[in-house]
Amino acid sequence: MNNSWQDSLPRERVRLVEAQLSHAADTRAQAEIALEWRAVEYRGKAAAVGHGAVDLRVCAEATLDALHRLLGARVSFRLVGVKAVRAFDDLVAIVALSVLDPETGGHRRLVGTAPTDDGSLPHGVARAVLNATNRVLGNFLATGE
Repeated sequence: MNNSWQDSLPRERVRLVEAQLSHAADTRAQAEIALEWRAVEYRGKAAAVGHGAVDLRVCAEATLDALHRLLGARVSFRLVGVKAVRAFDDLVAIVALSVLDPETGGHRRLVGTAPTDDGSLPHGVARAVLNATNRVLGNFLATGE
């Protein structure tokens, strides 16, 4: 099937620029995620006390914070859960999100996955969030709806 009219449209996506996770002496996990859309950078931050699953959660929440800074109040995603699982000798980040469906007024579940290349958990979690939101973001950023 030839979609030449679609091929002529510019394909733009929100791009992951940077993902950092650090730990303070008081066991506080802090994540900072930078996303770029049309040459503008949006930074999101999140922090919580703990390690392990908390690391995953703050990375996902920082990514959502950056997305909300980009989108304003027009679209709001909520983190349902985040997990890292070992699959085929690789660690894979999985996120579940919820977003308000404007057609039904209810919430729609979104799931995204991404490998954590070279053990980079923050990058893997951020990419999983972007993979989950990709269709919603693509449609919204292209049409404003």
